[in-house]
Amino acid sequence: MRQATVYSCVNILSRVAGMLPCHVMQKQGKIRSLAEDFYLYELLHDQPNEWMTAPEFWGMAMNHVALRGNFFAIKNRGLSLTGPVRELIPLAPGIVDEVKQLPNYELVYKCTFPDGTRKDVPGSQIMHLRGMVVNGYMGVNPIQYMREAIGFAIGAEEFGARYFGQGLHPGAVIEQTGPSLKDPATFRQVADEVYGGLGKSHRIMLLESGMKYQKITIDPKDAQFLELRKFQKSEIVDIFFGHPLTVMNSGENTPTYASAEQFNIGFIIYAVMPWLVNFEKAIRRDLLSPEERKTYYAKFQERGLQRGSFKEQMEGFQIAVNTEILSPNECREMMDKNPYEGGDEYRTRTSTVKDSKGDKGNEPKVQK
Repeated sequence: MRQATVYSCVNILSRVAGMLPCHVMQKQGKIRSLAEDFYLYELLHDQPNEWMTAPEFWGMAMNHVALRGNFFAIKNRGLSLTGPVRELIPLAPGIVDEVKQLPNYELVYKCTFPDGTRKDVPGSQIMHLRGMVVNGYMGVNPIQYMREAIGFAIGAEEFGARYFGQGLHPGAVIEQTGPSLKDPATFRQVADEVYGGLGKSHRIMLLESGMKYQKITIDPKDAQFLELRKFQKSEIVDIFFGHPLTVMNSGENTPTYASAEQFNIGFIIYAVMPWLVNFEKAIRRDLLSPEERKTYYAKFQERGLQRGSFKEQMEGFQIAVNTEILSPNECREMMDKNPYEGGDEYRTRTSTVKDSKGDKGNEPKVQK
């Protein structure tokens, strides 16, 4: 996390995961509706436990999965081990020492808690979000797999920090053409104190008799330092986002409106949606009973990431209403506006278009 690009990538994913509300939906035949009265709705949408909000919880889950490959939370059911889940208690990554699969394919989580207690927790009591999976039940640690690439980036940062922070910024050698210095160590110490460091660069250097100043500064750009930094930055972005994204643009190329729009689409498809689908399916597996799965499911509302300008929104709503995809009240709900009477009805195209002769069609019709 001390590497700037790693921090930026994880921070973006964490904030996006936290800002998208998780709804519990109910399906009855072909009808879908919010299950606000379902016991899991408040846990997933508002507050999973006493001290965390839902954005904090999902943001933390995203941090753990992106950096460690796994996120664990205990399903607190109160005194009953089979009753409804009352809260979700996240576990620090270091608490789960190992995950084992028994011969009957059940999972056991070997945990060491902060008070030193060691305990085997059955998989039925754990909510487990995984990143990329190789063995079928444990996410791989992306930092361990990509430690060379990230370490290379850290090395480049350390080089830059030392170059600009500790370099002798006349950046030269002092050639002695006359008699040798009686005390070269003292001269070197004075030179470091007077001219060393970024804040003391470009001062006028006073030389003793017989000394010759020879500049040998190597510009970082000439040494391809900047190109190196851009390369390692794009490589790390690919690790976390799976797609080259202009959100990490260093500023040398200003994106146009069209390219920014394409970036938003790419960001949603490649960087966000895979995680959201992963989380939704994990909720189904770990929090819903087999009977509940027939009726309920979790859905992250990514619509907030797809908002355009006000004009684009209005044009999109107009098309959706005219083609009977949405009702007027559904459009108003997306804008947090109150419904109006009759707005739940889907309008037919005859209410908004003319016939081929130019005459008005039949009187506006509505169908429910």
